[in-house]
Amino acid sequence: MTNAGTLLPRLMGMLCFGLFVSAAAFDGLQPENTFASDLHRTIWYGFQFGLPLLVGGICLIGQRWSAMAGVMYGTIGLALDIATCVQSMTSGTDSLHIVGLIFLTAFLNFLLIVIGGRQVLTVSQF
Repeated sequence: MTNAGTLLPRLMGMLCFGLFVSAAAFDGLQPENTFASDLHRTIWYGFQFGLPLLVGGICLIGQRWSAMAGVMYGTIGLALDIATCVQSMTSGTDSLHIVGLIFLTAFLNFLLIVIGGRQVLTVSQF
């Protein structure tokens, strides 16, 4: 793999790490969540913290399919960010810090989709 071929997977890994950090900041800003059970808490924290690290690690492998995993994760994340943004703006109860984090994660997910899509569609780099 050339230097140009390793740049995009590394960038996708950094974006996933950025999503992990923003999820940690988002969790720290929100009030304490009450979950119905410990299983629900484990599933939510696994999705919120574990999945970005797993997808970022997979992207660092540099195989062609790993970019598609990043695109799928970014698409789901962007859809959730848009839904959260609409809910936050219509209710008007969230602070500007939380709305800013929502926009940040939406932008990171959008970049993950664009960069991963470019990596999938650029055959000469593999």
